[in-house]
Amino acid sequence: MLSRILTLLMTAGLALTAQAQVKPVTPAPPAAPQYTFKKTASGIMYTFVTDKPGSNKPKEGDMIKVHMRSIASGRLLYDSWSQFKGKPAEFGMNKPSFAGDIAEVIAFMSVGDSLIALVDADIIYKNTKNKKPDFIKKGDKIEYQMRLVSIKSKEQVQKEQQAQMQKQIQEQLAKQKRDMEKQALKDEKSLQDYFKKKGLTPQKTASGLYYTISAEGNGQKPPTGAQVKMNYTGRLLDGTAFDSNTDTAFGHVSPFEFKLGASQVIKGWDEGVALLSKGSKATFYIPSALAYGANAMPGGKANPKGIPAYSCLVFDVELLDFTLPVDEDAELQKYFSSKGIAPTKTASGLYYQITERGTGAQIQAGQKAVMNYTGQLLDGTKFDSNVDSAFGHVQAFEFLLGKGQVIKGWDEGIALLTKGSKATLYIPSNLAYGSQSMPGSGANPKGIPSNSTLIFDVELVDIKDGN
Repeated sequence: MLSRILTLLMTAGLALTAQAQVKPVTPAPPAAPQYTFKKTASGIMYTFVTDKPGSNKPKEGDMIKVHMRSIASGRLLYDSWSQFKGKPAEFGMNKPSFAGDIAEVIAFMSVGDSLIALVDADIIYKNTKNKKPDFIKKGDKIEYQMRLVSIKSKEQVQKEQQAQMQKQIQEQLAKQKRDMEKQALKDEKSLQDYFKKKGLTPQKTASGLYYTISAEGNGQKPPTGAQVKMNYTGRLLDGTAFDSNTDTAFGHVSPFEFKLGASQVIKGWDEGVALLSKGSKATFYIPSALAYGANAMPGGKANPKGIPAYSCLVFDVELLDFTLPVDEDAELQKYFSSKGIAPTKTASGLYYQITERGTGAQIQAGQKAVMNYTGQLLDGTKFDSNVDSAFGHVQAFEFLLGKGQVIKGWDEGIALLTKGSKATLYIPSNLAYGSQSMPGSGANPKGIPSNSTLIFDVELVDIKDGN
């Protein structure tokens, strides 16, 4: 970085020369009669004008401040005093990038030192790819006059950068908080105006959600993790309907299902549905912070307007049914016990057994896995296979490992294998398809129900370079 910046600054001065704006200057008194020059391994001639004692010298990654000027053929090429109005130039220190790079001699300096360095001009222009001015002839030297003002260690630079980044983050968070508070006040006023106009007195939760229950259901309320089944219609405060699963105009007249408390829906829904029992009907009045916030949502044929940013939403909902969450790990343990097996468990909850070890190194992220596989549910239902002709695709399956092209359980499980390995993966739903159900066909009309634990017998047939 230092060598590039210094040479670029030097050549930036040459642009002025090209425009005849740089006049010949009186160079420093000839150095030869006054100083004894030394020569670096790369051929740079240098001499210290001031050589103060000290062992702290610039290292790679340090940040330095230096006063510098460069002269060739009696013409000033660059002067940090003029460039920065009397302040030193600041650069990141790095290793010399070519023979003749002045970073080599700067590394000899301590704070307070000054030196003169002579570098073959042809070397500089060859390595910086800049056009050499006509007044610089073959064999001419560029004279660098430098004084090292300060050194800031790499560790200190990183610490200051982290502190600055943390400050910026805190400032941004504070701004976001102020903006959210302002928006919350606007939302509250909009909702209160709406309630007054409609003659409503809904209940309010600590988060700011308002709700009314128009029909009480029966039994317990759904706990976190329950799979709930809903009917709903959503409207803006101006009455515009933006979505519904009971209105044919929106094209999806079927109950809506999701896993409660898993952030699969907006916050207002996760909170509001947890207040209901089976069969309950309610209306949620949701401020924008518990809905889509600053994000505008696109519309469709039935609602070309969509949902504007910072919209308060009104939902008429009905909790049709719910199923209690299943302890998948307990279910897997029962399965393992019934089969007399003891698979290994990873930190994520994936279980696996390697039934046949392959050879070589484990496959790495970014490489292409060539696979054979058969997948089944815990009840033994086979849902897919590339080695069973009933499923109509008897050919090796290929994917790039670690790129999200397969379910998480596969990305994690296949990474444990070497070429030729065979294994069985026992994948909980959160590492598979979660609450999403997968349609069946042909050999498997059942498909994959939501929240299913999956079992895969796999073989890593080959490993290829990713492309």
